[in-house]
Amino acid sequence: MINYIICDDIKEVREINEKIISKIAMPYDFDYKVYSFSKYDSDLNKLIKSNNDIKIYLLDIELPGKSGIEIAKKIREVDWDSIIIMLTNHNELEMKILKQKLLIFDFISKFDDYENKLIDTINYVLSRLNKRKTITFKCNKELHHVKLNDILYLYRDTTLEKTVIVTNTKEYAIREPLNKLALKLGSKFFKTHRACYVNLDKVDKVDFKNGLIHFTTGKKIDYLSRNYKKELEKVL
Repeated sequence: MINYIICDDIKEVREINEKIISKIAMPYDFDYKVYSFSKYDSDLNKLIKSNNDIKIYLLDIELPGKSGIEIAKKIREVDWDSIIIMLTNHNELEMKILKQKLLIFDFISKFDDYENKLIDTINYVLSRLNKRKTITFKCNKELHHVKLNDILYLYRDTTLEKTVIVTNTKEYAIREPLNKLALKLGSKFFKTHRACYVNLDKVDKVDFKNGLIHFTTGKKIDYLSRNYKKELEKVL
């Protein structure tokens, strides 16, 4: 799921942006949702702090209350992965904003071929997302793109007869077989049980005596079989 987050105090601009997003989304195999705000508020703050799959922000620089730059700072306090695109009436502010080191993806002037430039930028972002280290799957009829680095472990639930993907914040139960899904994982994923793969980057410690794997989030699992203990000790 791609979440587009628009913040602009001009209603007409928000509507143009929504139409552009709808037009762009058609050729891509991405589910998406659009959130529109006229200013920074508690709902936008909750969205910033949420762990939604992928977020693309379209922020006007000049806003009532907090400016687009201040909102970008709020975003970067908790999130360095989301895409931030600045919309501006003042091109001369670009260098000033770049010095803030907020990883702004692009600056788009509202007075210089705005719609076409925004379309080009979002298309470029989407093409890059297709190449990002993510895993794509359907869950509850929605298509999800989850970063591999967000996954703690995957296991086969024999009761549900599904593969369960466990991330930092969510769990997804899907129909795809575990062994087939494992082929899409990176080298950091290690098989610890015939029905489980763990992300080694997320492992805090392993209690080999009791067969427990502890993750950096505080979560622990007992998917560690005798056949895989020696190999796990070697790679940790």
